[in-house]
Amino acid sequence: MAGFTAARAVRGLDSDVPIEIYTREPYHYYYRPRLPDLVGGEVEPEDIIAFPDDWYRERRIDVRLEEPVASVLPDDRKIVLEGGRKVGYGSLLIATGADPFVPPIEGSTLDGVFVLRTMRDALSIRERASVSGRAVVIGGGLLGLESGRGLQRQGLSVTVLETADWLLPRQLDRQAASILLGDVRDLGMSVRTGVQVEKIGGDGSVSCVSLADGTDLPCDMVLVSTGVRSTVGFLEGSGLEVDRGVVVDAGMRSSASGVFAAGDVAQFAGMRGGNIPVAISQAEAAAVGLAGDARGGEAGAVSYNTLKIVGIDVFSAGEIACSGDECREHVYSDEQNSIYRKVIVRAGTIVGAMVVGSRRGVTALNSLVQEAADVEAWGEAIAREDFDFGKTQ
Repeated sequence: MAGFTAARAVRGLDSDVPIEIYTREPYHYYYRPRLPDLVGGEVEPEDIIAFPDDWYRERRIDVRLEEPVASVLPDDRKIVLEGGRKVGYGSLLIATGADPFVPPIEGSTLDGVFVLRTMRDALSIRERASVSGRAVVIGGGLLGLESGRGLQRQGLSVTVLETADWLLPRQLDRQAASILLGDVRDLGMSVRTGVQVEKIGGDGSVSCVSLADGTDLPCDMVLVSTGVRSTVGFLEGSGLEVDRGVVVDAGMRSSASGVFAAGDVAQFAGMRGGNIPVAISQAEAAAVGLAGDARGGEAGAVSYNTLKIVGIDVFSAGEIACSGDECREHVYSDEQNSIYRKVIVRAGTIVGAMVVGSRRGVTALNSLVQEAADVEAWGEAIAREDFDFGKTQ
């Protein structure tokens, strides 16, 4: 998303500058959030590829598929491809994203253990699912739940395991997660929270997942969805400042002249992006500098998610829990209809919000969080399901 967005934005700013994209992928940019739908057989690869070859040719964006970059030489303004060929650049955007993190679990290399990050991953998982009956998903985050639902659509019995005490601990509080958990279980998925995986068992091919409490869960395949790590290994020795990601300023400029980073690979103010809205904001900011504007752009999106997880509406933006003396939480809960809403206010300013089971007012709430709006006048009412968001306009 970051690489594609930046290339499109640069072309909009400069109609003549040559643009080249080098990628490990064999496919043009595709909608990664729809990979679980590919696993579930609801779409085919061509359905989630954003634009055909002609779209890039018409805009003179030269995409080099299956040509990964092995290293970067900022002092020489060159990249080195895995085949050894060096390519010069005027300005460079690093948008390599992130790779799945697989914890050091015994048996994680057995046949039938998968991660889901690419189109190829999704197709491999779908092929295995076609000859499987039971699956275990390790990780109850956004991708884990959606992938589990995809496997369930293929007819598999699915068990989701989460180490934390509740689902989506980065996006939801305990009460919101409890409502989501009930809805997920109503769909027929088994979910266990607060558990530790001891090992993945099998003789060559996976046959079970063993938990620390002694429980064995028989299965034919395992999907590990325990987070990601920025793809920065190829930058070793480049001289770029790299921590958990490529360290950048608000204009997405790295420590090397002419080198920018955006998306999951970028680290700004100690934080990595982690979702699509932030990646888009960062890519658009980087594009200004890539196009030669010395003033640069500035990324400003507050992290948020507006999703339908296993068919359940989930929204989360900004902070998810109070901190500090001047912070208040306004909560509305309708357990009968599986609706939960929370607005977090600090010194009169909205700093976070979450909604589960409803889409009402989500767009307005997100705008208020992005703008750090003063919502003191509405008090607790702003969290209610029937609040008139027209008042905030």
